[in-house]
Amino acid sequence: MAVSPFLSQGASFHLGNAISEMVTTALAGNRDITVVERSRLDEVARQQRLALSGVVETSTAVKAGKLVGAKYFILGAVSRFGALLMVTARLVDVESGRVLAGFQQTSKQGEDEIPLLSRNLASELHAFFSGETPAPGEPEKDYKYYLYEALGYYNLGEYRKSLPFWEKMTKLSPKNGLLSFIVAGIYFSANRKSDALLAAQQAVTWDPDFAEAHLLVGKAWFLLGDYHKATPPLDRALELDPRLTEALFLKGSAYKNRKRVEEAADYFLEAIQTDEKYTPAYLALGQLLLENGAAEEAVGILLAALKFEPKNGNLRFLLGTAQIMRGNEGGAREQVEALKTIDPKLSTELKKLLE
Repeated sequence: MAVSPFLSQGASFHLGNAISEMVTTALAGNRDITVVERSRLDEVARQQRLALSGVVETSTAVKAGKLVGAKYFILGAVSRFGALLMVTARLVDVESGRVLAGFQQTSKQGEDEIPLLSRNLASELHAFFSGETPAPGEPEKDYKYYLYEALGYYNLGEYRKSLPFWEKMTKLSPKNGLLSFIVAGIYFSANRKSDALLAAQQAVTWDPDFAEAHLLVGKAWFLLGDYHKATPPLDRALELDPRLTEALFLKGSAYKNRKRVEEAADYFLEAIQTDEKYTPAYLALGQLLLENGAAEEAVGILLAALKFEPKNGNLRFLLGTAQIMRGNEGGAREQVEALKTIDPKLSTELKKLLE
């Protein structure tokens, strides 16, 4: 298969080249596809004086494809319509000159979603040639092998070593929302937040009603520091499953970071009501109350959390701070003593605050 530089229409010139490169990279390594090197394609184009950059003519694609020994040729374009960005592609059979299939991916977020559109386009091409799930025989055998290896490393906590096997599975099952969701989670474990975001976005592309996948998209945006973009996927996750505790907590955290205190407090409380043992919500709400001078209410929240996690150093440190703020020296010293065996460093810090 040969992939030409995509034509840019109403969009930045570099986008066409960028998309074709990302699609080529995503296609590489698939058992059913061999990609013609871009340098080989450019060399033939120069020798034959073919203008391949942004080519739209099927006849040109057929000629170039024959010269590089390709069986298939991908023609593509990226077009902008206001805030809307659309990537389209045609798959040309070089031998017959016929267009076998057309593909389209659309973004309402402009250029921000170009990596996602490129990956989705490559997945659609994968699925066209090999099906959406591993076929019986060798592909299925490979899939099972990759799964065993991936789970073996994952269960040992070797997330980075498991990743190549998960990624190979996505080549054999290119439109599997659950698999994309698992891969996104593995990327999180390996601290690769941008890759996690793309994989989670692919999961919701192939399975739009997958609440946990929408949550993972929101979580990725949140950890990348974009709280505005985190909100819509978190809203969608809660629309699909109103009792997703982490989604409620992240919504509260996003509002807190945007200085919308009352809304943040409401979401933290709702997270606690959904799961009374969810410590991060207690900590976040306690901190929020302290920051707004409500030390009495903070003490009540933190004491409730201690029933479930009496050895949580952060809870005890925050509770000690709240006791200092409300003038309860004895209550603060109690937390200093408790922290001596749980976290001596926090105990020393709290003692300094007390003094």
